[in-house]
Amino acid sequence: MSKKKSEYIDELKKLECDNMNFSDILDIDIPQKIKTGDFICPTGFEDNYKEIFTHYDEDFNEANITNDDTTYPTGPSYEDKEKGLQLSIGCTGFFSYQKVFDVQKYYNESEFVKTFPYSEAVESSEKYKLVGSEGELSVPEAVKLAQDFADDFTNFCNYPNDLSVSRISLYECSDGYFYMANYTQSVSDVNILEYAGYDSIDENMIVSCAFAYICGNEVNNFVTNSYFEEYKIDGELTSTSDPVSAAKCLSDTLATNMKLNVKRIAIEYCMIKKGNIEESTGDEETNREKAPWATYCSYDIYEAVPCWVFYFDETPNKEIYATINCNDMNVSFVNNQKGV
Repeated sequence: MSKKKSEYIDELKKLECDNMNFSDILDIDIPQKIKTGDFICPTGFEDNYKEIFTHYDEDFNEANITNDDTTYPTGPSYEDKEKGLQLSIGCTGFFSYQKVFDVQKYYNESEFVKTFPYSEAVESSEKYKLVGSEGELSVPEAVKLAQDFADDFTNFCNYPNDLSVSRISLYECSDGYFYMANYTQSVSDVNILEYAGYDSIDENMIVSCAFAYICGNEVNNFVTNSYFEEYKIDGELTSTSDPVSAAKCLSDTLATNMKLNVKRIAIEYCMIKKGNIEESTGDEETNREKAPWATYCSYDIYEAVPCWVFYFDETPNKEIYATINCNDMNVSFVNNQKGV
């Protein structure tokens, strides 16, 4: 891009659109380099399970390991009942950590209160008394806890994709408040679109999924489902529209009776599933044959399509955003509030 981010933000705020305006806290994220081509879902992440499990339980006991060949992704699970600790790891890059965590209470019996997109979360002065804690925990402190946990995980486990907090949501259950952090996953220094939508760019698009729950002033639950590795890289994105031109294109496409507030703009990858390259070796089932229903399978191939993403609302499960394909400027508008 030929201009500084601040210059684009100033131009956008001056732009006159019938159906969009731009937030006072508008942020733009444009990667320095954007590779084009295909990425692959890995295999073998579970091979180092003992070292990884020991990192989270210094009293690691092999007797606490179980294996269930009927589940996917394949890999061992671990439970220390005295500590209330449960760990699972899978071939695709899947990892789950739970410590003194009531799944039923926090997943199914809680009420959503509000969401703080990252730019608002780090500046917020709000604080809440969380379940199982004596004092209060501020929203920025929750961001730091979630980010520190993810950084420790990616660094220790040699997890090749970065995880960065994208939003913090506040929930309330029968015992009090807790936070949920969502992470943006990035590959080759480009973020992956993380919000699903029925009207997304392609019916075969998959989104990254990583999150953490913060209850007793610590991370009590952390999950990431898969990571992505470079497979066949064609080159780099050498030219695309600037954010102002992309905004004009979007405004021309959207209905004139809309009035949307743009809070964040970014170039991100939309990951489009193309197929699976694992070859059958005879009697043994391939990963896809084992789990035809799975969102992520080892050896799945994805085309990484760079898109401008305009974010209007990042409320969990009620996101509103638009994507503009950087190659052909095709627009997709996602409104997860339809029918709500």
